[in-house]
Amino acid sequence: MANDDAIVLNFGDSLLLKSDLDLLAEPNWINDKLIGFAYEYYEREQFNHSADRLALLSPSLVQIIRFAGASDLQVLLESLHLPTKQFVFVPVNDNSDTSKVGGMHWSLLVYVRSRQEFQHYDSSRGTNQAVAKRLMDKLQPFVHAPKGKLKFVEMDCSHQENSYDCGMFVLANTEHLIREFVECVSLGVGDVVNQQTVSDKRKHLAQLITSLAKDSVE
Repeated sequence: MANDDAIVLNFGDSLLLKSDLDLLAEPNWINDKLIGFAYEYYEREQFNHSADRLALLSPSLVQIIRFAGASDLQVLLESLHLPTKQFVFVPVNDNSDTSKVGGMHWSLLVYVRSRQEFQHYDSSRGTNQAVAKRLMDKLQPFVHAPKGKLKFVEMDCSHQENSYDCGMFVLANTEHLIREFVECVSLGVGDVVNQQTVSDKRKHLAQLITSLAKDSVE
């Protein structure tokens, strides 16, 4: 009997099943596995030319960071070399259940070293602010940011027009901000990322996964 939820793609540390790929069809919330895959693809492939400047934290790691103690975090984060990174991207979720990743809403927290600030991009403005601020406090000593000068800034960005696209906004905002930060794209994230581009991004991500899966078996 065929496996109805077969493995679609094994990419680095990401293992995607058919049920994960199916979430890219509207109107579905995307899960932590899709966000984790996209982050890994950005870091290993799409923006590998700037990997020394970027850190993109996986959703599963972020969930651990939220609830781990300082001594555990020291061991956990050491291999990421965060003090050397200019930009640290953190997908934020409001889930308070330590046994799983994912909850009701995703947003994006970005540490920008040159400005000594954590920027928060929330497609449902303010919804995840408290969670994002707590994450900033947890990460501050590990990015070697001076606490007295560190700022939290709620950034202007496009808002989702439905209840399910928050995770896709995180990916679209992440992709554009990396271009803005390291490829000197002049247009701001609010000028580029909107509901239409996010809907298009769903299709592009599904096509990318399908293409990578095809290449892996050829």
